[in-house]
Amino acid sequence: MNKPNNKRSRDTDEAIIRAAFEIMVGKSKPVSKITVREICELAEINRSTFYAHYTDVYDLFERVEQQIAKMFAETITTNAQIGGMQAVIEGVFTFIGGYKEFYQLYKETNRMPSIIRIMTQPFEKKVQQIKSIDYGHGIESEMAYHFDFLSAGVGSMITLWLDTGCKETPHELYEILLREYGPHSLLNTWSGGQVFSDWKKG
Repeated sequence: MNKPNNKRSRDTDEAIIRAAFEIMVGKSKPVSKITVREICELAEINRSTFYAHYTDVYDLFERVEQQIAKMFAETITTNAQIGGMQAVIEGVFTFIGGYKEFYQLYKETNRMPSIIRIMTQPFEKKVQQIKSIDYGHGIESEMAYHFDFLSAGVGSMITLWLDTGCKETPHELYEILLREYGPHSLLNTWSGGQVFSDWKKG
């Protein structure tokens, strides 16, 4: 809902958001179980103040998602202009690492696909352009397969990274990704190595 753009309103907004996430973290509650009453009690506001900012709890979390997605898009766009693909990939991990508590919560509540989809919406036109590129091997949708494979792989890396406490640096993760697509990739190693020959014998 519309509200005055002043410091008091912003402070109240931040208190509402902080309370909502404290409930989600501290009580391990999914969004569907969090009530306006709980948020108001923790934020020390009345219900009318909450409804002056948001229509309901779902509206609150949806707008937080959109704000995070907007910041993500701005960061990645800037990185792409400055440092190309390496800066983009490292920027993805840097951004997520900076908000790891937020993403960990969404992962635990099975909402990660939703937030990833929202985050990538600003790049949808560019994604479709990439997918339509002719790779030159006579397969019309080949680039789309490659792009979706890469996207799914990065998504899985993000999930594992969060699960293991974000120990690796964004640059180390980028180097892992490079090795996955280089001459030392797992697929390349397997295709010319002992694994498949052992399967054939077995």
